Amino acid sequence: MKKPNFQAWLQQKVSDEPEVILAGKLEYLRLYLTDAMREIRNKAGLTQAQLAEKLGVKQAAVSKLESALKEHELESVLHYLHALGADLLVTVKQGDDLYQASDNEGVLLVDVPDVVFQKALAANMSVREYVRVAVEKFSSEDNRLRTALVKLLESDDSVALKVRERLGLRTIQEIAAELEKCLSLSEEEDRIFAVKNVLAANVACGESNRGSSDEVDEIELLDLAEELLEKLADI
Repeated sequence: MKKPNFQAWLQQKVSDEPEVILAGKLEYLRLYLTDAMREIRNKAGLTQAQLAEKLGVKQAAVSKLESALKEHELESVLHYLHALGADLLVTVKQGDDLYQASDNEGVLLVDVPDVVFQKALAANMSVREYVRVAVEKFSSEDNRLRTALVKLLESDDSVALKVRERLGLRTIQEIAAELEKCLSLSEEEDRIFAVKNVLAANVACGESNRGSSDEVDEIELLDLAEELLEKLADI
């Protein structure tokens, strides 16, 4: 939805008084909310009178809800949006904490740093479009990594054969998922011991319980972990 750029003039500093700043934020919210409500109604092909009939109210009530100059009750806004098959998504932010107040299945509201706005602008995209593309790309890379891990473990490679000997009751897909977590660790030594633990199947990936496996098998496990990481480095 392409919205008018109310933000530019709303962000102009007119006072240091908290009450004035709060009033400006409220005006900002009303402008964008009522603009969205009108656009949703227009996309539904309804006039104010038709929507009023659907809501069981007078046209003046709909007109009031679509006016940024009027007070708005949350219940009335939700009723209006529900009639048009729309939802109101709400979050509350305090410092670095973000709380999603609306319970909408399949929808997660997050805050993004200013650099994302700049990158979206440079790409001639809306912030939402940019974030969606970035998430899809990130998810696609994850899928490619998992697929490559499974392909390696299913191959006739000597290292893959050694790994499969240690699978026990675990599937190759389960091992690939654990190895994927290990590869996300930043320190090389941590990755080695995490992979060793996965091969030993004695502790969760990411823990560093280095004395838990049998001493006789420890060196062999570490050697195999290093060999496997060398293979994974080429993925």
